[in-house]
Amino acid sequence: MNILGTEYSFEHDTEGLMKSGADGVCQQYNKRIAVRKVADMLEDIDDMTARKLRYNEVCRHEVIHAFFGEAGLEQYADDETLVNFLAINFPKMDILFRERRWLD
Repeated sequence: MNILGTEYSFEHDTEGLMKSGADGVCQQYNKRIAVRKVADMLEDIDDMTARKLRYNEVCRHEVIHAFFGEAGLEQYADDETLVNFLAINFPKMDILFRERRWLD
């Protein structure tokens, strides 16, 4: 995937991430984003709908880390609260921006 002109690999790495306890990782210097597979998100009791929601959120989260890093905004790339806010709320923001009702 292309992040602000820089190619990043995107891969599923459930085994490695489960060892670290993470659902995803953005390795800015390796230009790599890795996330768990959809089926490996959340807990055994969670249905596939919930797992897909979590997967999409984790993908957005790691991509946002990459955007901040490539933009030279490392102070924001390391801000988990800001990155989480954007990852969780981007779908709602995207709908608003696509509607464009408030633009001339």
